[in-house]
Amino acid sequence: MKRSWRTLLLGLLTVSCVWLLGTGIVAKAATVKDGLYQVPVKILKEKEKSTSTADQFFGSQAVARVTGAQTTLILISNGAQFISSMTVADQPAAVVKTVGKQALYQVTVAGQKSPLAASFKLTTPVGKMTEAARVALDWAKVKPLSDSVDTADLLAAGTTLAQQPAKAASANPAIPATAEAKSETTPVAKQYWRYRVLQGDRMNVSQANQYYTNVATVAPNGSGYRVTLKVQYAKSLKLGARAVVPESINGQAVPASHVTYGESGQNETMTYWFEISKLSQLTAKLIPGQIHVTVPALNMSQVFPVRFQFAASGAADQAQAAQVAALPNKTTRATPTANPTADQSAPKLPATGDQTSKTGMLVGLILLSLSLIWRGGWTRETR
Repeated sequence: MKRSWRTLLLGLLTVSCVWLLGTGIVAKAATVKDGLYQVPVKILKEKEKSTSTADQFFGSQAVARVTGAQTTLILISNGAQFISSMTVADQPAAVVKTVGKQALYQVTVAGQKSPLAASFKLTTPVGKMTEAARVALDWAKVKPLSDSVDTADLLAAGTTLAQQPAKAASANPAIPATAEAKSETTPVAKQYWRYRVLQGDRMNVSQANQYYTNVATVAPNGSGYRVTLKVQYAKSLKLGARAVVPESINGQAVPASHVTYGESGQNETMTYWFEISKLSQLTAKLIPGQIHVTVPALNMSQVFPVRFQFAASGAADQAQAAQVAALPNKTTRATPTANPTADQSAPKLPATGDQTSKTGMLVGLILLSLSLIWRGGWTRETR
């Protein structure tokens, strides 16, 4: 009987100790009450405590909204144009707002744990890849912002944080990726996209490619984007200001109001633009177009079908855009489009560079004309 009482008392004591310890643990974990906070953050390597190369693309502070057992994080990134998708603690992180060149990624996780496993899907000049890392949050150094848990206040706090000076990214980032890591409903700042001009029915580069600058300007325009292409060629070619006239782009005729002719140093220039509703349309398929080419010396006036092949991502400036790899040659052939007047023996335009003299140009044109008897110049580009 005595042993039974002793056993009962020992059991009660054990239960009491467990309850007290448990209460202490819960109290310790509940030190962060509901509200908004600013939390120091760092991106670490997957299995090491050292900083990941991805850290250069994120701010050193994050905004956290604590609501009960959930925490919603706002991570600030200056490399959203390089990240196709991202997960934190197996939860998708989505861009909910852009502030200048900064993007606000939002993700909801359980509690106030750290570090959190993270994954980045990237598209680099050498191909697509997936990088694993960890998001380390220093909850011991949180800075209370307010008691609010409203989403509007969360985004406002993230916007304020994004407007502060960000960590400088490398001029040649180590983790470049696709520009589609953004909300399609939130237009990003102006970008520059590399492209090339292909023939209408095959993956060969068109002769027209030498006249395009191969970097397009993509800027927000209302709820979508305006894509501006530029053509230039040397004045010394004596082709005139309107040797290349855009007829159509992406299935739509090009209005005269979308075309601008001008000069730049020793070159004639022409720019024209078309609109897209979202950036993914640049890479979803080859964009068809038609250009009217006139070469007075060859008595040539003809419409040629072409296709525009954009790179997998854009960049913040033209220099970076020129370094982005174009899409691979495995892009599927386009379906035929109407251009019944295209002539297989149509001559090619003269080179874009300056000629040393009118005589040299005429000799070149004569040799070019003779060569056309034996082979086609601009290959017929009907689809």
